[in-house]
Amino acid sequence: MQPKYILAIIFFLTAFVFNHFPAQNLSNSTLSNEEIEKRIDENSGNPVKMWELINFYITKSKKEQNNEALFYAYRYASVNSTYPTNLKYADSALTTAKKSEIKKIVIDAYLNHGNINMAEEFYEKALNDILVANKLSQESGNEYIFNKTIYYIAQNKIYLGQYEDAHKELLVCLKYFKENLHIKSSLGKNYQVYYIYSLMSLIDCNIKLGKFDENKSLLKEAFGYINENKLDQYIPYFITSEGMTSYYSKDYNTAISKFSEAIRLYNDQWEHNTEVFYLGLSYWHIGKERLAIKYLEEIDKHYEKTKKLDPQFRSAYEILIKYYNSTGDTKKQLEYINKLMFLDRSYEKNYKYLYQRIVKEYDTKKLVAEKNRIENTLQKQRIIFAAIFLSLLTGFLFFGFRIYREKQNYKKRFEEIIARQNSNEDHTENVITFENGIANTPKFDYEFYNKIPGLNPIFVENILKQLETFEKEEKFLDPQISQKTLSEELGTNSTYFSKIINTYKGKNFTLYINDLRLDYIIDRLKNDVKYINLDVKELAAIAGFSSTDNFSDNFRRKFDLKPSVFIKMMKEKM
Repeated sequence: MQPKYILAIIFFLTAFVFNHFPAQNLSNSTLSNEEIEKRIDENSGNPVKMWELINFYITKSKKEQNNEALFYAYRYASVNSTYPTNLKYADSALTTAKKSEIKKIVIDAYLNHGNINMAEEFYEKALNDILVANKLSQESGNEYIFNKTIYYIAQNKIYLGQYEDAHKELLVCLKYFKENLHIKSSLGKNYQVYYIYSLMSLIDCNIKLGKFDENKSLLKEAFGYINENKLDQYIPYFITSEGMTSYYSKDYNTAISKFSEAIRLYNDQWEHNTEVFYLGLSYWHIGKERLAIKYLEEIDKHYEKTKKLDPQFRSAYEILIKYYNSTGDTKKQLEYINKLMFLDRSYEKNYKYLYQRIVKEYDTKKLVAEKNRIENTLQKQRIIFAAIFLSLLTGFLFFGFRIYREKQNYKKRFEEIIARQNSNEDHTENVITFENGIANTPKFDYEFYNKIPGLNPIFVENILKQLETFEKEEKFLDPQISQKTLSEELGTNSTYFSKIINTYKGKNFTLYINDLRLDYIIDRLKNDVKYINLDVKELAAIAGFSSTDNFSDNFRRKFDLKPSVFIKMMKEKM
């Protein structure tokens, strides 16, 4: 398990370590802060309820002028938000902690701020925050926070490839969290989570260092603990660790089996690119090049979508370049060469800065000569970095100008939406034809239904046909529809259903449902005059959206046009 993904999931998985409690009405102001936090954790799978509780926590803390509780409320908001909202909440948490003048939460606030920055790949800012937390925790004698900072500094070491140093740090914090497992989790503390993730990171370091024998006892310890404490959600992560051990031991078939098993067992919102990447490498090493390329191209799709890529996945592009060179596809080869060149420039900048900072501020007495060498190298490369910055700035300005121009052309967008809707109406389905009185039914397209490794093509075809019926019967208008309920109705589980939606609909479940609802509303507005006189709130309710804002945001996402503007232009057209 790589540190980047550990940071991304650590707060999400914390929720599972608590027992479930009966729900209480939020109007009951007698709830203690600890009870509120437990209810937030138990509703991690229900974003609406979870945010209702978080907002209640924030409001209650402000009303009581309790800065300590307000800090923890803001921290919950930061780790459950997406960029850039998560950073805004992290800023608020840090500001509140400073106002409280309580040193332990000031330290925790810096650490939380660093975690959020690290998750968003702002490594320079993250390291600054973590080093501040480390220094303050030493001064205050707060062992819990101090060991948390040791853990996160180790993650930076792993990111830099300094596995020996990271190994030493992890042994220290693992020992501390393990020895304190008997302490019940209290406000702001969770020894169990950091024990488990220290184990994960230590196993990862050992894999990179070739210490496979040491990992045997660590994996036994990990599986024993999670089974004893019924923490099944952690099992696939350690199965991945077994797969990594097999991969680096060159036992590629076992690695494939372990990574595939881990992917089947995951039941969360993450993409798990580590497993996908190493499946690609494993298939490449056993000579199944086409299958390997399918997995490695999934890594490229992730980069295209996020414009971010962990350095560990860099070799995916080397293999893609090599493969398309062998097939004579120069267009693809050039595409991946350009991407790799851009990624290398980004990696070089981030790696050198982080390496310089850790040597200077954390390991001051170590590797001074290496630090000076890096500083000299960075001095020579400032002109190159400035040129890259100007190129990126020019690109952003150009993109911004295009958006500005597009917003002036509402009429064109409107016509495109109408044309698209007309095109959808003209679409006809395949029908059975007859020849000499015998029906010609379409042949089963095995390749089409065999796009998802591990899923039976007939099973996939059955799910897709049921989805056609689901769309025709307009069941997507039900505001209570969810991925879980629909997958159960179609006779599958949420994980398989999610893979089918993403692969065959080209989007996740939420976008799939919302796009169906939007197309439905466009059709009604175009063909039924009574809908033109309804306001946006009424249209949102008819389409099954949870709120007007949700409807408007999705409308703008899909059509790049406000629904109110579209309705106005429909009236003008009529």
